[in-house]
Parts: sequence; structure tokens; C-alpha cells
Amino acid sequence: MTLPLPDIMPGTFSDLTTARQRHKSTTDFPHQGNISLLPSYTHCLIDREQDLLRRCSLRETKSLSRYPRHALSVPEIGCISPLHVITHSPLHSTPLSPAKSNISSPAREMEKLAKARSKLLESETNQTPTIAPETREQLRYVAKDGKCRVNLCHISERGRFLSDIFTSFVDLQYRWFLFVFMMCYIVTWFFFAVLYFLNAFFRGDLEKEKPLTTPEENLIDRAPCYLGVDDFISALLFSVETQRTIGYGSRTVSPSCHEGVVLVMTQCIVGSMIDALMVGCMFVKISRPKKRAETLLFSRTCVIANRDDQLCLMFRLGDLRESHMVDAKVRAKLIKSRQTAEGEFLPLEQTEINLGYETGSDRLFLVEPQVIQHNIDCDSPLWELGPEQLRRQQFEIIVILEGIVEATGMMCQAKTSYIETEIEWGARFEPCMMLEKGSFRVDLRRFHTTYKVPLPNCSASQAHQLMALADCKVQNHRTSQNWESWAEGMTEEDKDKQPSHGGFTIANIQEERASEGNESEEGTEKSTP
Repeated sequence: MTLPLPDIMPGTFSDLTTARQRHKSTTDFPHQGNISLLPSYTHCLIDREQDLLRRCSLRETKSLSRYPRHALSVPEIGCISPLHVITHSPLHSTPLSPAKSNISSPAREMEKLAKARSKLLESETNQTPTIAPETREQLRYVAKDGKCRVNLCHISERGRFLSDIFTSFVDLQYRWFLFVFMMCYIVTWFFFAVLYFLNAFFRGDLEKEKPLTTPEENLIDRAPCYLGVDDFISALLFSVETQRTIGYGSRTVSPSCHEGVVLVMTQCIVGSMIDALMVGCMFVKISRPKKRAETLLFSRTCVIANRDDQLCLMFRLGDLRESHMVDAKVRAKLIKSRQTAEGEFLPLEQTEINLGYETGSDRLFLVEPQVIQHNIDCDSPLWELGPEQLRRQQFEIIVILEGIVEATGMMCQAKTSYIETEIEWGARFEPCMMLEKGSFRVDLRRFHTTYKVPLPNCSASQAHQLMALADCKVQNHRTSQNWESWAEGMTEEDKDKQPSHGGFTIANIQEERASEGNESEEGTEKSTP
């Protein structure tokens, strides 16, 4: 069984030649005319497909790829198929006719692989929901209960599992575990019963019926190896009584039968080893911390809202038991397919979501339900995620809670996932803890309840740009006000300084010249006598 691809819709593509749907989270950019053995196919693309062709991340890049696209990375773009690329490649001197190729030909296998990968890709301009909610629920990478929906196939080295037989046995399902548990005892009982029966047969103890109680002289003369064993059923009962140490007293081994004594000793040792192995496996199987995860709760949905003027992704988790988790830690990952700048397709790539590793907020004291937040900043993979992109993108957020079980000291791990339809934009969780009668009370009926809050319909990146633009306008307004106040101050200073610098008028000049003329005339009159 193979893993279903996230964007495969059963029964949607009847004609394989028209299956051009690509993953909804892919944004492609056209490649430049680099040297490549593969033929150019961009002339068959429509303008909408040529507009944006490159990678599929929640954060788009505006730089063009400097590498040619690979045929297996982005198959069936436009009108070029992988079969067309092979048949028209310079590596083939003669074209490969589809009529002469069979279903197992390399070209057909390559075409099937390419078409399967193409269903994980889709142009950003055509990102519209095409999968029913029921189908999208079945295509989860991790189920809500934490089970990973990944099936490993074509494992050639099965002997690796036998090297760790204990772990392989504990990992079995309960029906197979109980089956192996019973078969270990049944096989050993029958195996030693056959040995006892053959030993008695070759010694001639089965020729005639032996009485259960005989005189000692008769026992020494006849020398039977096993008293009370005259057929295979009695040998089987003797084997069960020996291994389980029942000892009814009617069947026993003769001291004169040395091989019988050795068989009894061997069966006792083998039985003790099986008891130790089975009891250990049963204890580990029952006390596995997987069942402890059943009492750890995760909220059904995630919410996106502002907290402390920061756009945050939030979810809630809690513990139902009074014995709390020791050293509990939480982490999250974003599962999303994308394509690299070189054209390599990465299906279901895992990206870390920061939940406060540097500040220590990811380490929890899980006594009451807590709301875990992820700040959507420029380093977040959700930086350019808005309500419109939320309806078009296809991704999955995996939340992992780890801690030590206080009762057993074993490490426990609980997982859940949130798909794009389980994220509420503009909502918060209702408080579920209150103070009553001197103690705190947790109302688990409100654990999954949310309420709407006002939130702009824009991504964190767009909100940051708007805030930067608003700050720039405020700064410009403040600068203009400061400039006007400075200009007014300079004008007032000029007015204050004007009388000292502008006191000489035309009348003052004329009076000064007249006084100078009078003084010169008086000086000439004095010098004349």
C-alpha cells in the first residue's frame, strides 16, 4: 500500500493526458535559457502559467530561478510530457513510439511517476479548493489521534528486524502479540512431547501397557523410561506437567533413563527462558507510554489573533490526570510540499515552527490547560499567510508534546495535526479556569470553545508594511511640524534683532551728513584768521 498523495482526487482524472493539476501550494517561475539536454517547453505554456513558476512555500520569493527545470521535478507543464521529452531528447537517435511501448516500458513508468508527482503541484494562479472536506480529512499526514499515515513498502532487508527481536515483538499488534505468546508455549510443549514419545518408542516402552504402580523389582527389570507414558497424548501431558511444574504424580521419569533426565532438565531451562521473555514483553507492552497519551488533550482547532500587538498562531493543550508530566516540552512542524530554486521537488517538507525555544516558553508546567503561541514574525513560515491564502494553501501543522510519565519514568509522546481548514482567523480561546471556594477549577467544557475577535484580513507581512508606512507618515508629519516650529522660531529671532541692525534711516543719514558739514565749516572758519 502506498501513501496517498495530498492532492489526488479519486475519480477526478479520467484521461491521463489532461491531468495537469499541480499542488495548490506551488509557485513556479520560468527558467532562463540555460544549456540543458532537455528541450525547451515554455513556448507551450499559457501566459498565466508563465507568469509565476517556481517554488511552493508559504513565503514567496520574487527572485527568478537561474537553473533549468527538471522534467521529473515539474512534470506535464503545458503540453510537454515526460514521454515527449524522452522521445525528442538528443540521447535517443530514433523516436520512441507509444504504440510500440508496453505498460512496463521505462517511458511509461517515467510518465506515471511524473503524473503522480504533478498532482502534488499546482500553479498559484489556480489555487482553489478542489477536494471535498471528507477527502481532505483522509489525506492527512498525521491523524488527529497522532497516528502517522505513512506506509513503508518494498523493504528488501527484512533481517534487520530480527536483529532487534525484542522491539519487533513489542511493536506487534495485540492480536499478533497474543498469538506469538501462546505459540511459544504450545510449540515447546509439542516439541518436547515428540522427543519423549520417540524416546519411549525406541526403547520399546510403548509395546504394551505399563501399570502406573508396579513393584520395584519389576521396574528395575523392565526399566521403563517414563512411567505412565504409553501414547502421544500422555507424552504431551507429561511435557506440559514438566514445563509448568504441575506434578500430578502419575507420570514421572525413571532414574535409570539418562536421556530422559537430560530432556527434562532441558525443557525446564527452556521453559524458564520463555517465561522470562514473555513476562517482560507483556509488562513492556502493557506499560507502554502510548496509552498515557490518551489522557493528553489538544484543541480541535488553531486560532490566529493579536496578542501584545503581535500576530500569533495559538492552540491549547491540557492533561486529564492528576499525575503530571515531568519536563514537558512542545514543538511544532509545518508539513508542506515545495520546489527548490534548482527545480528539485521536495514532497512534504518539514519546517520548524518556533514555539519559544530560545526563551524557554516551550517547556511547560502542565498542571492546567495552557495556550501555546507562535509569534508570526519575519522568520516564521506563516509570515505571508492571510485569510485568502489560508483558503487556497494546502499544508499541515504537526504538534508534538513530549514528557516523562511520573508513575513509570518513561518518555511519552503525544501528537496531533491541524490542516488549513482547522485554523480560525480572528479568534481566541475562551478561559476555562476560574477560582472557586479557595481553589482553581478547570471547566473542560470550554476547552475547545473559541470566540471571534476583530482582526484585519491581511497577512503579518502586509500588516508590517502598513505599520511601517504609517510610522513613516507619522515621522514625516513630526518632521514637518519640527521644521515649521524651527522656522517660526527663526522668524521671531529675526524680528527681535531687527531694531539693533536696522536703526539707520534716510533721515538719520541726512542729519548725520548735515552735522558733519557744519563741523567742517566751523573748522575752516577757525583756520581762516
